[in-house]
Amino acid sequence: MRRILVDTNVLVSFLTDRNRRQQERAAALLESAAGGNLELLVHHFVVFELAYVLLNLYGKRPADVRQILEALTLLPGVSLIDELSWSEVLRIWPEAFPDLADAALAAASRDVRADGIATFDKKFIRQLKRVGLQSVW
Repeated sequence: MRRILVDTNVLVSFLTDRNRRQQERAAALLESAAGGNLELLVHHFVVFELAYVLLNLYGKRPADVRQILEALTLLPGVSLIDELSWSEVLRIWPEAFPDLADAALAAASRDVRADGIATFDKKFIRQLKRVGLQSVW
């Protein structure tokens, strides 16, 4: 079974109306996981980023964000992970990945042997390719 690590922007797109095409792609990914076709891995720091974005950029109430996070943890085919090699993060940041969260996601991808990272960030996708990691799209 394919294991896909999920970037925060995929979950934000799924949960908001910021980009209809991205929302549809994110929904298809979650449906595929629910159908048993792949496993979606959500790192703990992605959950924190998601909460921050929903609270501070979208003005969601904390109780609503809690419900969203609870639902996320219960979705079939979605697993929360916390594996992270800080030595790997610091090896690739900031040279290969100027954004610390992107470096952490790339390092986590290696740690859990993910088959790819689901992200809508085109710059991050280019950086992943340069270091031999795969993106889903």
